[in-house]
Amino acid sequence: MELERISVVLRPRVPREALDLGAAMLRANARAVWSAWFAFTLPVFVLVNALGLLMGVPWLGLLLMWWLKPLFDRLPLYVLSRAVFDSAPGWRETLRGQRQWSWRSTLAGLTWLRVDSNRALRLPLDLLEGTPRKLRAARWKVLRRRIVAETSLLTYGCMQFELVLFLGVWLLAALLVPHEWLPGSISDFFRHDVSGAPVFWTLLVAVVAYLAMSAIEPLYVACGFALYLNRRTQLEAWDIDLAFRRMRTRLQSLGKLLAVLLACGGMWALPGHAATPESMSSKPAVVTPQQIFDQAPDVDDERFAAAAAEAYRDPRFGGERKVRRWTFKHLPEAADKPPPASPFTALGGAFAMVFKLLLWALLAAAVIGLLWVAWRQRGRWSMRAGEASLEAAPAVVRAVVDEPLPDDLAGSVRALWQAGRRREALALLYRGGVAQTASLLQLPPSIDATEADWLRHAHAIDDPARARRIIAIVRTWQYAAYAGRYPDDAAIDELLSGWPAQPGVAA
Repeated sequence: MELERISVVLRPRVPREALDLGAAMLRANARAVWSAWFAFTLPVFVLVNALGLLMGVPWLGLLLMWWLKPLFDRLPLYVLSRAVFDSAPGWRETLRGQRQWSWRSTLAGLTWLRVDSNRALRLPLDLLEGTPRKLRAARWKVLRRRIVAETSLLTYGCMQFELVLFLGVWLLAALLVPHEWLPGSISDFFRHDVSGAPVFWTLLVAVVAYLAMSAIEPLYVACGFALYLNRRTQLEAWDIDLAFRRMRTRLQSLGKLLAVLLACGGMWALPGHAATPESMSSKPAVVTPQQIFDQAPDVDDERFAAAAAEAYRDPRFGGERKVRRWTFKHLPEAADKPPPASPFTALGGAFAMVFKLLLWALLAAAVIGLLWVAWRQRGRWSMRAGEASLEAAPAVVRAVVDEPLPDDLAGSVRALWQAGRRREALALLYRGGVAQTASLLQLPPSIDATEADWLRHAHAIDDPARARRIIAIVRTWQYAAYAGRYPDDAAIDELLSGWPAQPGVAA
């Protein structure tokens, strides 16, 4: 491996920092990664969904796209493994380069290793190193040590991100759907809407799931590749190897200059310091520290060496320990000398204490004032609430209580309207419309049914004109009951001119 060409700063990192490195690598090569991704996965997506439609199983495409993720992961890894050496390939080169890698590990990833939570870390080992099976198994035991938990968390975290994107799109769509079109409960949604969903909605679900996978899966591969690089840097000291290689390059560039300087130094030393045969034949004398310092050998040196060896055997010395603590990134630099005492320091502290007491006093006075006002106004608030409940209760009760309807519903509603009792008139008309709808659809009586439920039931009426009339009656009642917006006389006459106010008349 040509480490000197690598464009990533190699140094031992904690796993979380390595994950940040993977995200940065993906951002730097986003165009190359996603162009190759869509060039390969989009035709596969169309093919598997067409296969599901031909077999009469529309959800088969969604399942196959999820199952083929280990096959798709080869594309981002190929791009990033070349991009770290400043040679990001295009999508055509990426697709052609897949023939260089072994397919045995991919077949394993699609079968018994499909649910492996360490897939992101195993992928670079299987595809980039290409070692035999036994050697790869031994290397995997060393590589996964100390980071298996982080790799599993990466898998589950990316799975949750993908699920959040998928559900977020549908929750946004649910917020835009009118309330009366929504199912009554989650069980109704899965029992009626999901089981009886048309093919179009199944394909739309597959499209949303494919886009969510396309957004998260390359990030998953990039983070796993960064963990792999970081682990190999820790095990093989790539950062030290790179430092020595750069040192060798600098020394090689200075080699000629050093040779010239040595030659010049030799020429300068030749005239005055020529070697004689006697000097060449003589052996250098051995000089000991005792001769240099004019000291006799002492046993204290031996005692010192023994004491040092005993000290190093103490468990408090040596070994390796990791200490982690939180510190602020930007701390004010400590001054060398303490600031001189100001004469206004004590005065400023006194003013600060006075203002602090004043603020606390104002806060206490405000709280006491609010409590006093609430105590004084408690009677008016209870009276207003009682008046509002008395005003709204009769109409609402008449709208939902199962009371017998008059034989002439239209005449009774018109009489109440002309008498100025508009809310009661609309409540009676709403009750009549609900009763006729329940009779037409053969629905059981339900006291807790809301306006939204009857709007949903109105869409089940076979006659479109009757369905529109029921919707108009329910909407008119909602505007009056909740917004205080009453229709004019012409609108009331139109609502009373046919079914359901007059059951024998056509809508």
